[in-house]
Amino acid sequence: VLGKFTDVGHFVTLATRSLHCLPPHVPQKFIRIKCQDKLTELLQLIKDRRPSAGAVLVFCNNASTVNWLGYILDDHKIRHLRLQGQMSAADRVGIFAAFQKGEVDILVCTDLAARGLDTSGVELVVNYDFPASLQDYLHRAGRVGRVSSKRPGAVVSFVTYRWEVDLVRKIETAARKRTVLPGMESSLKEPRPKAA
Repeated sequence: VLGKFTDVGHFVTLATRSLHCLPPHVPQKFIRIKCQDKLTELLQLIKDRRPSAGAVLVFCNNASTVNWLGYILDDHKIRHLRLQGQMSAADRVGIFAAFQKGEVDILVCTDLAARGLDTSGVELVVNYDFPASLQDYLHRAGRVGRVSSKRPGAVVSFVTYRWEVDLVRKIETAARKRTVLPGMESSLKEPRPKAA
């Protein structure tokens, strides 16, 4: 279909070797913590932020945790927004637009906010619930340190369960070696040299 409108033979494929690598300029911090201590640690992280700090994304694995955490933040008089899949599409668009405009600088969300949204104002990603997969971790971590960001940002992850430690080891190894996260090898290949 595209060939009807343009000369597809003149397309150039651009690829990067760092497609599925963690950005080296974004610090990744893992905090081994008991489940009952995560809330206290999150509240301390929020309290310790500089007044001029950028926005914060707090990731949870499900909508019920987003809502529960939101009620706790309300009790602590911490302004925030909530974004999760059980909301209507119109509500989600409005909430994210308010977050992007800086009306509120803390967004408690599910992985709904991990992909395809402009998060150039985000300075801190907190994985309140550790993501279930390396792919989810990469997308969450990719919300900071973006090309248009003013600061590189950081990722803080709460590590609670034994299976999460195994994922952390894989992430740390890939970050240290600056390699692709396991299981996420790109299908992008080096372009073939043109025949003479």
